[in-house]
Amino acid sequence: MSRHLNALNRAFEKAFAHTASRETLSDLLSCLGEELLCDRISIFEINADGTCDNTYEWCHQGTISEKDLLQNLPVTWLGHWKEKLANDEIIVHADLDEIREEEPEIWKVFHDQQVHAVIVSKLAFHGQSRGFFVLENPGKVILDEADEMLPGMRYILSSLVYSDYLIHKLEKIGYSDNLTGTGNRLSLHEHLETLDRTGSIGMIYCDVFGWNVEDGRPEHMEQEQMLIHASEILENVFDESEVFRVSQDEFLVVVSPVEEALFLESEDIIRRLFLEKDLLVAIGAVWDPVCKDSFDAMIRRTHLVMYDEKRALLEEHKERTIRSEAWDEENKANVALYHAEQFFQKAEAWSSQIFDENIMTVVIDVNYFKLFNDIFGRKAGNVFLESIGEALRAKAHDYHGIAGYLGGDNFILMLPVRERETEELRPYVEQMITDLKYTDGFTPVLGVYLSDDREENVSVQYDRALTALSEIKGSYTEHYHFYSEENYRNVRENKLLLLNARKGIRNGEFIFYVQPQVHERTGRIVGSEALVRWNLREQVLTPDRFIEILEKSGHIFALDCCVWEQVCAWQKSLEKRGLPVLPCSVNVSRVDFYFTDVGDYFINLVKKYDLNPALLGIEITESAFTDNTESIGRAVKKLHEAGFRISMDDFGSGSSSLSMLHTMNLDVLKTDVKFMSQKNSDSKAISIVESVISMAHMIGMLVVTEGVETQQQRDELIALGDNYAQGFFFYKPMPVEEYEALLQDKDKLGEPPKKGDSVMTSHIRFRDMIHEGMLSETLLDNIIGPAAIYKECGGEFSIVQVNTLYTRLTGITQDDTEAMKNFVHRFHSHSEERVTEIFHGAESHPLEGSAGEVDFEKPDGTTVHMKARVFLLYSCDDHSIYMTTFQ
Repeated sequence: MSRHLNALNRAFEKAFAHTASRETLSDLLSCLGEELLCDRISIFEINADGTCDNTYEWCHQGTISEKDLLQNLPVTWLGHWKEKLANDEIIVHADLDEIREEEPEIWKVFHDQQVHAVIVSKLAFHGQSRGFFVLENPGKVILDEADEMLPGMRYILSSLVYSDYLIHKLEKIGYSDNLTGTGNRLSLHEHLETLDRTGSIGMIYCDVFGWNVEDGRPEHMEQEQMLIHASEILENVFDESEVFRVSQDEFLVVVSPVEEALFLESEDIIRRLFLEKDLLVAIGAVWDPVCKDSFDAMIRRTHLVMYDEKRALLEEHKERTIRSEAWDEENKANVALYHAEQFFQKAEAWSSQIFDENIMTVVIDVNYFKLFNDIFGRKAGNVFLESIGEALRAKAHDYHGIAGYLGGDNFILMLPVRERETEELRPYVEQMITDLKYTDGFTPVLGVYLSDDREENVSVQYDRALTALSEIKGSYTEHYHFYSEENYRNVRENKLLLLNARKGIRNGEFIFYVQPQVHERTGRIVGSEALVRWNLREQVLTPDRFIEILEKSGHIFALDCCVWEQVCAWQKSLEKRGLPVLPCSVNVSRVDFYFTDVGDYFINLVKKYDLNPALLGIEITESAFTDNTESIGRAVKKLHEAGFRISMDDFGSGSSSLSMLHTMNLDVLKTDVKFMSQKNSDSKAISIVESVISMAHMIGMLVVTEGVETQQQRDELIALGDNYAQGFFFYKPMPVEEYEALLQDKDKLGEPPKKGDSVMTSHIRFRDMIHEGMLSETLLDNIIGPAAIYKECGGEFSIVQVNTLYTRLTGITQDDTEAMKNFVHRFHSHSEERVTEIFHGAESHPLEGSAGEVDFEKPDGTTVHMKARVFLLYSCDDHSIYMTTFQ
């Protein structure tokens, strides 16, 4: 046996000194990596949906782990390697640059990780493919003898991966609830044994129940759906390891250690989410600083709190049922389809008879059906539902399918189809929408799922069609949506991201960067904005990666509180260290107003840190003002009176900006310069920005323009009277340490704006002077000099208006129609082309205009040499208007 095979054998002997397969596999990778001089060894397992996950990884000391970033990868990234692995080929590349042209995607993946050599081999056990493993930057030992050494290595790794897969599967069966995937009573028992009795503990007991008229309970299939949705909500708010299904309809959440405020906030979040999903859930919550009694006693105590709430809910329902039972019987829609549980039973029998065809499942919902009932009445709503039911019944009959009515405005249709691609089904679905005769504004929306798996039960197909429907519910523009694995993976990835974000908030992974705000003319720093960042495993993630998900789940409040606290503590530390303390703004989400009294929260926060409220700006996105006007108005008033400076962020992005400016007592207007980018800069954009700045100044507000990236944008904003700016042209968002270094340079600091500083006293506004009668027309003519208004249409120029001085200079009068129309021909031949260049040059310089010298022949034959300056006033599809002044 060669010395190289001896090295491999030593690695196996070291690893198998342990007995548990999981530890054995990890130890084996470690020993192999050391013996074979690799930088990294990775094992990738193939998922049922065709993606692959990096499930095991060993890294040499100093090599950065990539495992967390290599999840849910499409196998397509392997390119031609996929075929080679399928044919049991061992892939060896001593120099990866040799595949740069042939396999650019693979080369880029490894090049970005500083990998220059690889060996890749398939994992298979008893003929079943499990995935593949990769040796990165291996030593010359194995590169030279890969064909001799890899078969044995592959067999051992494959068997260990397969046995570990079986163990995972058995554990899932033994410790997880089959329906919801949450932990069962056995896993609850083991979880309790791991808890520290001296630490704080919180328990939430949930009973998920519903009722119908007959027996107070929902039908079986409906109940299962309720339990699945409830478990998803609980696992979105808490870690999966903390949620357990303890009986038919009951869940228990056990969290330890946990702060009382965070625990109560989590309880409030799940109550709101249950309401949003129309789930009727009785909840009992108990928190103890330490577990004084046994865990069983605390569980019983939590159960009693839950039971009291459940009893009250049942009593309330009983009274409602007595009052509404007769009315419902008389007024309910008579939909001639299988109902709820009956449909699912019939559908299972129907699908078992489908052999050679695929099944298209369509879930139908009516947009804003409750509003339809409010406008047209319950009887009209019933007629609407009955007409949809009749159309679906006819469709099921014509295509040998089955249709059902699931209550409310929810329907389901299942049809056998020969098509294998969703694109081929679009004509069916579009015709179906046409057949569902509807009133404008109340369109049926369809979620569609195509299944070719005969072992897939009806409830799974229904769930996937429902997932597709959720993508477009409430949309005016999309009437149907097909389920796709990509969307499903996105949901899974978002769920994983949310889980990691919740942990990150608890573990202090979220920090804030600072972006300075400057006085636009001087460039001196007058304040800053705190921008959240996620320091995730040595990567700094920006808000676009996580904010939307946290807002939808309700966890944005916990994150915002974390940032607000950090900013106040930092501001106070600047004061203690003797550094200049300039105002710093923090962002407030619209969701925050649902979780707390924002006014009281900030007032208490600055008291806690003994901080001047003027040093903490509150930025509220404009769209938030439309959601909860009353509570936001109270909070703004309270904050304003306490001395905080309140900004409306993203002005112009919402639908009621002007009314909010009128009703809210705001100090700062923040707007974006994005539509004034150099590419799109024109007179319309300039006019819009000028109007916003003028309006803000007129009502006593400061203006901070975000997104300033070029000198041209800065110059244009200064010319329009803008005060303050924020953007990459001045400073990018930076860690607080870099910002503190700027604070120590007094030449870079300016005076923070104060209330009442909204208008620069040196800025002359000619428009106001004209309105106030300070400038006469004659005086203005003399200030401007000879001037004319021109129109360009289809490349032809004509004069529209002239002033007296222009007539004196050129000899052209307002009444001389021919001269007004053909004035271009009066320029000397060498000047005609120059005139056109000057006019077109004004389009790219809307503020300063375009200038040039030309020779003009007057009607009396004399020549005038003059300098022209042209300004673009207005432009639309078929013509442009210019103003020209002359010297």
